[in-house]
Amino acid sequence: MGRWGKFITVEGIDGSGKSSLIEGLKERLLQKGVKPERIVITREPGGTDFAEEIRKILSKPIPREPLAEVFALLSSRYDHTKRKIIPALREGKIVISDRYSDSTFAYQVFGKGLEYYLITRLNKIASMKLKPDLTILIDIDPKIALERLKKTKDFDYYEKLGLEFFERVRYGYLALARRAQKRIKVINGNQSVEGVINEAWKYVEGLIFGEK
Repeated sequence: MGRWGKFITVEGIDGSGKSSLIEGLKERLLQKGVKPERIVITREPGGTDFAEEIRKILSKPIPREPLAEVFALLSSRYDHTKRKIIPALREGKIVISDRYSDSTFAYQVFGKGLEYYLITRLNKIASMKLKPDLTILIDIDPKIALERLKKTKDFDYYEKLGLEFFERVRYGYLALARRAQKRIKVINGNQSVEGVINEAWKYVEGLIFGEK
């Protein structure tokens, strides 16, 4: 059995550019000689067949109680963590996930008002106490993010919650970053895609290759 792998998460409000950043980081890793089979790209909610079905339900404009929503998200996370993330890390792979636990705190605690310590206890079970080695948080003005989304696709359930909701979520993300400054690195999402990738790569490169 090889060394335990590295777990990287990318966070940010919808429209912040997470997908572009993840693709850019994957390309940089390949350029540095990391074999494709050592790179696992995944997402939350999702990542396993079971979790992807939950994602489909959550994206629909179906009325739901915030706590019921959390139980669905955490059910997805447990399956994702146990069946995909941890096995990949045991094989020494680099796992990059579009969202993980921080999203639940930003969206459901700060965005929807659920109690922080309750979600903390529940998330410890769902995540099997797994924490990312590095989290890249793309910080962007919610107005800019929502304008981007209008140009690219139809709004899903979360994106229809409006500007004030995403302002609360952004505040939550930044509050989380202040609490975990060693793990969560904040990147200015208002710059070019290449600028975001370059800034994030410095942290990823340091984690993977031990370079400053």
